[in-house]
Amino acid sequence: MIARIATTVAGLVLIIYGVIAAISPLPLGVPLVILGLFMIAGANPAFRPVIRYVRRNWRWFDKLVRMIAPRARGAVRTVIAETDPARQDRTMDEKTTGDAATGEGNEENNR
Repeated sequence: MIARIATTVAGLVLIIYGVIAAISPLPLGVPLVILGLFMIAGANPAFRPVIRYVRRNWRWFDKLVRMIAPRARGAVRTVIAETDPARQDRTMDEKTTGDAATGEGNEENNR
């Protein structure tokens, strides 16, 4: 419990510092904002849909996350994979179309 709170607070501090650093002459704030968001999502799984929404709607943010992903470790790498909008779209397609041979998941065959 205390670790989750500490991680969330550290993530918020990184986000705030990242926003301030992003408007400075050396724009190093964006990676800090991304790291802060993923720290919060790692500590609070309920925050992951927010990141998935942001990645789906802001392609520039998704591109930055994909650039950082190969260097990510542990929980941050897991959160990056779980919030990948392309991965979720594939999962949703599989659920709606299902296996054509067995008819599982196919909405027309389930009527």
